[in-house]
Amino acid sequence: MSGGRRISEAELNAFVDGELAGTEAAEVQAALAHAPEDLARVRAISALNEHLAQHYAKVLAEPVPAHLAALADRIPRARGWSGARLGWLAGLAALIAAAAVLGYLTRDLIERWQQPTFVANALSAHSVFVPEVRHPVEVGAGEERHLVQWLTRRLGAEVRAPELSGQGWKLVGGRLLPDGGQPAAQFMYQDGGGRRLTLYLSKEPGLGDAAFRFAERGDFGAFYWVDRSLAYALAGRLDRNELMRLATSVYAQLGAPVTGRG
Repeated sequence: MSGGRRISEAELNAFVDGELAGTEAAEVQAALAHAPEDLARVRAISALNEHLAQHYAKVLAEPVPAHLAALADRIPRARGWSGARLGWLAGLAALIAAAAVLGYLTRDLIERWQQPTFVANALSAHSVFVPEVRHPVEVGAGEERHLVQWLTRRLGAEVRAPELSGQGWKLVGGRLLPDGGQPAAQFMYQDGGGRRLTLYLSKEPGLGDAAFRFAERGDFGAFYWVDRSLAYALAGRLDRNELMRLATSVYAQLGAPVTGRG
């Protein structure tokens, strides 16, 4: 497999699940080095798998509620029913019970997942500073090195401004922001048409890694995720697919190398 060959969906999923043999896994790993979007997808799938495993563990260990378990027992025992008909009805009841249990677990996961506060803060900061004409940023792109060092020191974690010029976006600069009493950072980018994009970063050690999720406010949206101790939200008034491509590029640039399981 060469670096120019597209990695198939099956190969990506098999790589994440650790189902590839040593040689095959090594070939996919080498190909990922030349495919940043696929690399980001692998990291996103891996993070999502871990997130689901962590959040489902306790739920799956809990006993199924009595009213759901009882569904399988609610089968008419009328005389004259053939064994085949009773077997079919029993299977139907089991299917209904399984669907009910799945709904119960899904509802529980949704209830447990609450949109992090940093996302609302990122959307608010985007809506406030993007319209600014004279003072959109605190430190301009001409002082990028100073800006990155300053924000790294204030957040207490390595901060970088992703390179998006290849996608037509130029760094405007950045600023320091408050996030629940803690420091946060915002980088702003602009394309040739005057559209603006912001990347919000805050330190969120209690959230744990999480894959891409999407949030909207008014006519703009944001893709957000958590990688180790830093939370990110990339916001803009863009088509969702375009914003996803940019978020994938940012994710790939800021993330750590990926290795297959097993």
